[in-house]
Amino acid sequence: MVDVNRYEKDVHYEKAKSLLECDDIQSFRYACLELRYFIEAHVYQQLLAGAEEIPRTIIETWQPNKAIKLLSNFDDLADKDLHLNIFSEDGELKDTITYNNIPIRDLNKLYNSLGSYLHLPMPKNLADYKIEKNKIVKIFGQLDKLTAGNLMVVKANYEFFPCEACGENILYTQHYVKSNESIACQNDSCRIEHAIRQSESSVSFGSKYVFECGVCHKEATVFFSKIEDGYKFKCGHCETEYKFEMILRGMPVEQES
Repeated sequence: MVDVNRYEKDVHYEKAKSLLECDDIQSFRYACLELRYFIEAHVYQQLLAGAEEIPRTIIETWQPNKAIKLLSNFDDLADKDLHLNIFSEDGELKDTITYNNIPIRDLNKLYNSLGSYLHLPMPKNLADYKIEKNKIVKIFGQLDKLTAGNLMVVKANYEFFPCEACGENILYTQHYVKSNESIACQNDSCRIEHAIRQSESSVSFGSKYVFECGVCHKEATVFFSKIEDGYKFKCGHCETEYKFEMILRGMPVEQES
């Protein structure tokens, strides 16, 4: 696993700071690039700190804003500030360790705003194009909170169930199942979707549509995520072939009384 310390976010922040002391457009543009690097380093540090637990698909999502958004589906603390209070045996507060974060919505906005300055202007905007230093300085200030504190990750309680297609374990959390209707297998060569069925006391997962074969009258199945117009499959018992056909049916709108 890559060493989390390889991502030195403070180095990029200081480079951006020195570039913003200049007054030319190229310095401003490179400052935006360094601030993007800073955000990426911050996110990658967080991902790698919990790499043994979180799904590989999240770590391999290269865009940091999308990676954190994906991680937040599993862990509601992914974009939250964290505070750890340390007490003595007699209950006296000795120290507080803090890890600062930025909400996903704000992080995404900042990341995209910085990225907009890394492209050449369109011809229609060329004559009036400029990078406003005050906007970059404002973003610089918003990101300042991420330079303080200690890297800290509260590992979510990951659970797993076997994929009905490939047999690999699919990781999930209770936070995920409460917020989503389905989950995909995290095996890149599979990716079969499983529906989430939740009751007050339990949760179950299913990836197959089950019906009675019209020939042998035994149970036949097909994966939900395979269902599309023209898809062919066979009954697992008698080899009878089935094919999905899309039918468009118009339904009259009920007249309001």
